[in-house]
Amino acid sequence: MGGKITAVQVEEGARVKKGDMLVQLDTEDLNQQVDQAQAGLTASQAKLADTEAGTRSQDLQAASAMVEQAKAAVNQAQAGVSSAKATYDLVSKGYNHAKNFYDQGDVTKDDLDKITLDYEKAKAGYDAAVSQQSGANAQLSAAVAKLSLAKEGATANTLEQLKADVSAKQASLNLAQNAVKNAGVIAPIDGVIVKKSVNVGEMAQAGAPLLTVVSMDQVKVEVSVPEGMVNAIKQGAKGTVTVPSIPGKTFEGTITFVSPVSDTNNNTFPVKLTVSNPDGALHAGAVASVAFGGSSSESRLEIPKAAIVQKDGKATVYKLSGDTVHPVDIQTDEKNQDWVYLKGDAALKPNDKVVLNPGDKLTDGAKVHAE
Repeated sequence: MGGKITAVQVEEGARVKKGDMLVQLDTEDLNQQVDQAQAGLTASQAKLADTEAGTRSQDLQAASAMVEQAKAAVNQAQAGVSSAKATYDLVSKGYNHAKNFYDQGDVTKDDLDKITLDYEKAKAGYDAAVSQQSGANAQLSAAVAKLSLAKEGATANTLEQLKADVSAKQASLNLAQNAVKNAGVIAPIDGVIVKKSVNVGEMAQAGAPLLTVVSMDQVKVEVSVPEGMVNAIKQGAKGTVTVPSIPGKTFEGTITFVSPVSDTNNNTFPVKLTVSNPDGALHAGAVASVAFGGSSSESRLEIPKAAIVQKDGKATVYKLSGDTVHPVDIQTDEKNQDWVYLKGDAALKPNDKVVLNPGDKLTDGAKVHAE
């Protein structure tokens, strides 16, 4: 979630424990939402409890009183209708006579207008009385229904609705409380803060990283192992790790993964080890070498098959020294159709040059021109 940052408890390089508070976001609005949700839940729980306990006697008395009041209002409205009806009938009769006399010329226009006005008032009064009677009857029906419900108690459907309302209010409270909890960012693991991306007063954007914490108590080392060695490497076995930036020190690692599939780019197999690093000497991204059973995963030399000839039953290459060549017997492990790995203590070192396609006529000490 996003929000204004009110506190950042750590700096880069700080060691933290799982559960430590790292960043605090503003929770004023969130706390108000919690209070509102709690109040809503309390009210719903109280309403359910009252309903389950049954209607109190004073509620019955109040409902009965409302029925009596509604009955009185109906009687009063009925009397009003009767009175208005009598007035309307009388005025209506006079109005009809006046119209007839007016048509015969026995009543003036002013007299007819006055009688017409009285008629319209009487009709409006009667209509209003009828409407008031309808309203009084409706209020009486509602009061009777409320009294009946009070006498019978809450129905099962009513209780289910109230319970559902309590559950909904509880869910709202849980959401509000979780929002407050999530406003505090805690350390998910033991580790070291390697990057701080925010400061107090800034706005944290939802999904944006605030801090980066890494665990260096154990590190993972990944190496590429030649095809000729991979079958000898087993998960759970040990390997010796050396790092050029830490001369004279070795680390013991445990093999956790041996890939069954080779990297098609170089025909090697990824192998992963876990190495204990309690003092933090090993750093992420450092270059490392791993020896399995005394052989380093980075120490094997490769040589093209085109440089090898068979001489006296042995695999031989011609090593270039200056402008002369000397035969060197070698032992190999297969890599692919074009290259092999050297094994044993071959008299070849990295960056040595050998002759490609030497043929059968090349001899020890022969001079050649290197291209």
